[in-house]
Amino acid sequence: MARMRGMQTLRGSIGWLAVALLVGTLGAAAPAAADVVSGWTAGPGAILDNTYSGFIDVPSANATVPVGGFVVAGWFVDTTAQGWAGADDIQIFQGTMDGGGKLLARATIAQSRPDVAAALGNPFWAAAGYTALVPPASLSPGTQTLSVYAHTPGKGWWYEQTQLNVSSSAPATAAAPVPAVRGAALPIVAFERPKDGEIVPTKNDFQIIGYALDTAAASNQGVSGSGIDRVQVYIGNSRDNNGIFLGEADLGFSDSTPVAQYGGQFANSGWRLTFKPTQFHANTFLLFAYARSAVSGKEDVAQRFFAIHE
Repeated sequence: MARMRGMQTLRGSIGWLAVALLVGTLGAAAPAAADVVSGWTAGPGAILDNTYSGFIDVPSANATVPVGGFVVAGWFVDTTAQGWAGADDIQIFQGTMDGGGKLLARATIAQSRPDVAAALGNPFWAAAGYTALVPPASLSPGTQTLSVYAHTPGKGWWYEQTQLNVSSSAPATAAAPVPAVRGAALPIVAFERPKDGEIVPTKNDFQIIGYALDTAAASNQGVSGSGIDRVQVYIGNSRDNNGIFLGEADLGFSDSTPVAQYGGQFANSGWRLTFKPTQFHANTFLLFAYARSAVSGKEDVAQRFFAIHE
């Protein structure tokens, strides 16, 4: 009941308060609900259950926006995320990503939203906000469907939509101030080998493979522009729960997997670590890979279940 009351509060009034300053040039408005055409819907690569909350606060449903550019702002939370709001990328589309839609803007994420944390009762979700500026002349006059896509590392792309009326006579708001980021998104880290549930024989050394990157990285940040300066791997348990340290991975390997998702800058965001399965008894194990961002200093962790068998 407490969470439901919190959600109703967000849908009602406080969602507007958090973005009122950045869209002051849109004109005075009463506290508004975050109106959407749909809830969160599975998009490209989407898997597992819909565990998402969040709304498009601005523009509201059926709002009139100028062809001269406008702000899109709101918040997003994966309610299963631990220690952060859950999204590593948010993009704004006209139409749908996999239906011939047009990419309009990539949002700045992890923005301060203490109202979200308070309403949902989780302090880690205070950095759940996002803001994007749709450039001038991106949309033609008329009724348009705007899609906000959120990506989470484990569940792919999910989206929600709102309808807009684009007008050539509405005053331009492209210069509306966008607040500075008060937080930073976590880096992205993933395992590629072993596969989930893979059986690893003990007779040979085994190379653990993955990739890690920070989407906020400049081309000169981190190893090979990945935005990452360290990946540490533990086995058996997490680092804070007496996991066994396998070592620091070597960075800067070519890896095509993240390129399709995050762009050519991250073509060398692969990491590798070789260990000796013979040092462990035949059993099932968890691996933990901790990647540290050279941009923000923050870390995120990926885990992988596998087995060692003689």
